[in-house]
Amino acid sequence: MIYDEVGDLRFFVLLAEAQSLTKAARGMGTSPAVVSRRLARLEGRLGSCLVNRSTRRFKLSETGQILYDRALRIVTDITDLEAEISSAERMPQGSLNVGAPLELGRRLIAPFVEAFNRRYPELKIGLALVSEGRHEFGDCLDLIVRLGMPDTPTAIVTHLASTMRILCASPAYLARNPAPETLQDLAAHDCLCLRRSKSMTLVNRWTFGQEEGREAITVQPRLSSTSCEVIHDWALSGQGVAYKLMCDVHDDLKSGKLVHILPGLSGEVIDVYALRPHRQGARANVDVFLRELRAYLGRCGGFSYRPAPG
Repeated sequence: MIYDEVGDLRFFVLLAEAQSLTKAARGMGTSPAVVSRRLARLEGRLGSCLVNRSTRRFKLSETGQILYDRALRIVTDITDLEAEISSAERMPQGSLNVGAPLELGRRLIAPFVEAFNRRYPELKIGLALVSEGRHEFGDCLDLIVRLGMPDTPTAIVTHLASTMRILCASPAYLARNPAPETLQDLAAHDCLCLRRSKSMTLVNRWTFGQEEGREAITVQPRLSSTSCEVIHDWALSGQGVAYKLMCDVHDDLKSGKLVHILPGLSGEVIDVYALRPHRQGARANVDVFLRELRAYLGRCGGFSYRPAPG
């Protein structure tokens, strides 16, 4: 029997990072039964159990962890070598699965993906959006766009841009309620706040200023939601004051649909990052995607390029 050793290593790296036969099967476009049989064949060839099946949770055995660590380095080296050999002018092709936060993804990343795909029609792109943007590489993604400092130590991180939170409300709301002149005035206003998904924890502490001059205020919302888009819609319809990312509301401020409240105050600065797994290496299509995405965000309103921390 002829074995595909490199293919088996790639397979096991994907399986280990998915941490689930079902997720791995979904990412490979096959069934959990096929993944299970391939794992069994690999274990049989190596003569060792790689995944403990005695528990409900997916867990690598000691041997499986050793194989994953070594296989990750080998797969990364091979991927890097293939990228170096490939022509720098080669058109992006194959597939690319991208994860992004829901509102940023729908308003900005989705139009970019559409335009990018028109330029590179041989590349098949999948875009996955979630409300808090907390994707994992186990979700079978090649690239993750996220807000805030990444907490994935094994990822390759690229800083794309920075944006800032601001206070805003619609002209209709401000016609009924005089605009606040200080942060303390927010106590008398209807505020619109986010809640964390699942836990429903209220995100109602709004921060302004930098380091020594930082000031925070805790507001009590009349309306709250786990969706950034719902908060945005409520602000547009005159339901209250929102603490929104400048990149999300830039066009509405420009058109007059929303008004920037207390514009002399700088809200929390949020960095936008792209993450890719080490196993992926320097894939040409990812490099082109990131280069053009960074340039695209630079042309969009509401972003800046202050040096990212770290």
